[in-house]
Amino acid sequence: MADVKKHSPASARTASFTGITREAIENNHSREAIKDSPLASTLLCDNALAASLDAMLTDWDGASDVYVFGYGSLIWNPCMEHRGRLTATVRGYHRRFCLWSNVYRGTPENPGLVLALDRGGACRGMVYRIAAADVRKELTLLWRREMFGGSYHARWLNAHTEEGPVRAIGFVMNHASSAYAGRLPDEVVVEKLATCRGHYGSGADYLCQTAAALRAAGLDDPHLDRLCDLLTARETT
Repeated sequence: MADVKKHSPASARTASFTGITREAIENNHSREAIKDSPLASTLLCDNALAASLDAMLTDWDGASDVYVFGYGSLIWNPCMEHRGRLTATVRGYHRRFCLWSNVYRGTPENPGLVLALDRGGACRGMVYRIAAADVRKELTLLWRREMFGGSYHARWLNAHTEEGPVRAIGFVMNHASSAYAGRLPDEVVVEKLATCRGHYGSGADYLCQTAAALRAAGLDDPHLDRLCDLLTARETT
């Protein structure tokens, strides 16, 4: 009960959440949102995205199901058709607010922050199992969602689940990208989350929805909970 009280502001905020939809991905809304901005030159065209996906699937046999690792919004808003999900741990990367968001949770003029997988440590999240027959269709949409700006490297990650190890596609931070924010103090992160809003809502909503989804899955993240506490303190002072 104490935990519910501690994070009740976050729970209240998620009730008004409006995020990315499958239809928005299909219609390339993210690209449309910045095609006339100074960031337009960073966008990857459909051909480039297709080439990236082809390279990712070079070693796929075409008959096996494919797993995708979610550590942020994919946990509570996957927008993917899948055959089920499992809790999973990936080692060698950790979840961090280190990616500037010029579309989803901010604007080119006032970028917000979203989570990425950065080097070191470990990360608990979810793996989604995509049926072999749906792999191309679903990953094409996922590439449109995650890879259009060049901020991520798609990697095959070793994920440990309660049913054993699986190889899963994950999106890790591209340190060469201008969108890499590096390691920011928690107070700076919270200030950006509290004051920035993008095409799919505020950074504060994104934080609280992710933290709540992790708690609901039994994957509490103490760092995200601390950020929620700092956000609540900021709002009540």
